[in-house]
Amino acid sequence: MLNWKTFLLLLIFLVLQPVIDVMTTASLMIFNLNLTVGVIVRVLYMAVILLLMLKLAFSSRLAKKYIFYLVGLAVVIGINIAVNMNVKDPYFLFKELKFYNKVIYFPILFLGFNLLYLQLKKNRVPFMEKTTTYFLYSSLIISAVFIVSFLTGTSLSNYSHTKIGFTGWFFAGNEIGAIMAIILPITAVYAIEKTESLKRSHYWIPFILLSISMLFLGTKVGYGGIVIVLAAACISLLIIYLTKERTKKTRANMLVALLLLAALAVSTPFTPVFNNMYAHLGLLNIDLSKEKPSKEVPENSEEEPEEVKEEPKITEEQFQNLVFSSREKYLADFKQDFADAPVLQKMFGMGFAGNYDMPEPGKEPKMIEMDFYDLFFSLGIIGFLYLIAPMLYYAVRFMIYFVTQIKETFNIPYIMYGVGFILAAGIGATAGHVFTAPAVSIYVAAIMSVLMVDSRTVDDH
Repeated sequence: MLNWKTFLLLLIFLVLQPVIDVMTTASLMIFNLNLTVGVIVRVLYMAVILLLMLKLAFSSRLAKKYIFYLVGLAVVIGINIAVNMNVKDPYFLFKELKFYNKVIYFPILFLGFNLLYLQLKKNRVPFMEKTTTYFLYSSLIISAVFIVSFLTGTSLSNYSHTKIGFTGWFFAGNEIGAIMAIILPITAVYAIEKTESLKRSHYWIPFILLSISMLFLGTKVGYGGIVIVLAAACISLLIIYLTKERTKKTRANMLVALLLLAALAVSTPFTPVFNNMYAHLGLLNIDLSKEKPSKEVPENSEEEPEEVKEEPKITEEQFQNLVFSSREKYLADFKQDFADAPVLQKMFGMGFAGNYDMPEPGKEPKMIEMDFYDLFFSLGIIGFLYLIAPMLYYAVRFMIYFVTQIKETFNIPYIMYGVGFILAAGIGATAGHVFTAPAVSIYVAAIMSVLMVDSRTVDDH
C-alpha cells in the first residue's frame, strides 16, 4: 500500500537531477557511451510515475482521466509515426522515437506530479515547503559543481570560439542554463521566507551562489533570468509592503533584492555575457561606435551642412540573429516545409526535425530549438493541440483563480513559482531545451503542479 512517505520519496528525485547530469557528462566524455546514465534513470523514473498513475486509477477518477488522456496521446503519436514512415525519405525511426520520448516526458510528469501532490495534500504534508527545500538542495549542488570546477580549472567551455562561458561539469550548456533560471526564483522564495532582518539575510547566500554560477555561463538566458527574478522580487515586495505587510521582514528583503540588483548592474561590464554580446555584434559586422555621417560643404559657404539620413545601426535581420542566434533561419525553413507538406502531415506533424534530407556524414537533422515551434511542426495541428490541452486548461484556470482571489494569492511563493514557470515558457519559446528536454521539464512539471494543487485548480472529486 502506498503512503505519503513513498510519494515524498518520489519527489526527492528532484534533488538528484544535478548529480544525474554530472554522471551523464561522465558517460559521454569519459566512457563515450551513447546510452547515458541520464537517459536510463529518467526513463525508469517516468515508468515509475506511470505505474503510480495506473495504481491510483483504481481509486481516483482524476487518475482514470489522466490515463485516458495518455492513451490518446499514444494514439496521436502512433498516427504521426505511421504517416511519416510513408511520407519521409529518409526516415530515421530511432531518432524519431528518441525525440518522442522527450516530448511525452513533460505531460506524463506534470499529470503524475498532480496526483502525487494531491496525495501529499490529503495527508497534510506541506508539499510546497518540501518542494522549495528540494529545489534549494538542487541549486546548492549545481552551485558547488560550478564553483569547484571553475577553481580547479576543470570546467567545460560553453563556447568553442570567440565567446566566453563555462558549464561546470554539465555537458549541455543550454539545458543547465534553463534549469538554473527556473530554479532561481524558488531559491528566492526560501531566502525571503527565512530572512527576518538584515542581520539574518545570510539566507540569500544560495541565491547569490546560483546567480554567480549563471553569470559564469555567459548566456543571455542566465543574465536575463537574474534580472527578471530580482526585478520581480523588488516589485512584488514593494506592493506587499504598501498593501498588506508593512513589516521589518518585508523591508529587509526588499533592500537585499535592490542591493543585489545594483550589484549586478555595476558588475555587468565585467561579466562574460557582456563580452559575448560584443563578440556577437562583431560576428555580424556591427559597429555601434560609428558616428552619424554628415554631408561636407565648402569651408566659406553659408550653407548649413545637410545631415545624411542615418541608416539603422542594427537591421531587423541582425537583431533577430542577436536574440535568436540563427534559430530564425531554421524557423523559416520549417515554415516552408510545413506549407509544402501533405494534409496528413499538417494535421499530425512532420515528426523529428521536419522533412529532412539525408544529412552529410557526421551531421544530424536539426530542430529549430524553439520548443513551441518544434512541437507544433513535429506534431501538427491536431497533435500539438492535444498535447498542450491539459496544461493549457489548468494554466487558464489558475490564472482566473489568481486574479479573482488576488488578496490571498498575491504572496511570495505564488509569485516566485509563477515567475519560474514564466521563465520556463519564455526560455522554451525563444531558446528551446525546456519542454523537449527531460532534464529541464521535470522542474517545470513540479513548479506547475505545486501551483495547481495548492490553489485547488487540480482537485480529485
